[in-house]
Amino acid sequence: MQPKRKKALYVILGIVFLIFISFLLFKGDQLIGSFLYNSNALPVRAVHIDGVLTQVTKKQIADITGKVCGERNIATCPVNELKNEIMKEPWIAQVAVAKQMPDTIKVAIVEHVPFAIWNDNGLYDAKTKSIFYPDMSSLHRNFVKLGAYSDDLCTEVYETAIAFVRKLDNSPYQLVELRLDNVRSYTITLENGVRLIIGRDKDQGIKRLDRFIRAFPKADVDINDVDYIDLRYDVGFAIGRK
Repeated sequence: MQPKRKKALYVILGIVFLIFISFLLFKGDQLIGSFLYNSNALPVRAVHIDGVLTQVTKKQIADITGKVCGERNIATCPVNELKNEIMKEPWIAQVAVAKQMPDTIKVAIVEHVPFAIWNDNGLYDAKTKSIFYPDMSSLHRNFVKLGAYSDDLCTEVYETAIAFVRKLDNSPYQLVELRLDNVRSYTITLENGVRLIIGRDKDQGIKRLDRFIRAFPKADVDINDVDYIDLRYDVGFAIGRK
């Protein structure tokens, strides 16, 4: 065989070989894809749930996972959709979802930890610095009540409440509620229902509380006869009786 004809034959055989390999790769990809996306091939059979759960149950999480991923191949289980559905549970603060081949969905849960009641129908989580709105009928603890005209102010109000509680800590007075009104004036409600009108500034409020703690016992007034005490004065305070 002449060298030129021999060379041309090699080229043709090479092209045929490449076409054959390409065909095998294409069909193999189709077969693998068909296998992976066939719900009967790799179905989700188990849900593994991690986390300290006190307000939601593992059954709730498993049921949500079953609704989203049930009768699906694990390869096609929509992780983001599952996370979004789980996050609709108001007590859940964070969730992570992962697939463990061949048949297990792993879900890690972090619940909200409530530190205070917010605007009577929500709870404040100081760790996530956020408000969440669960079924309040399940609460069995007494929380300090906080409130403001906007949820965006929740962390500011919480930190102010902490400062005021510390100032009142060694006094006969206990803060049970703190409100920030729409002119940014703070009002404390004490355990006996007396309202202390603090004013706008937290640092000034701490000074006014200090003055109240020192001066009120000398006022010869029974605090149980008091409706409110206005502390927004440079010297002294005004008492509103019941």
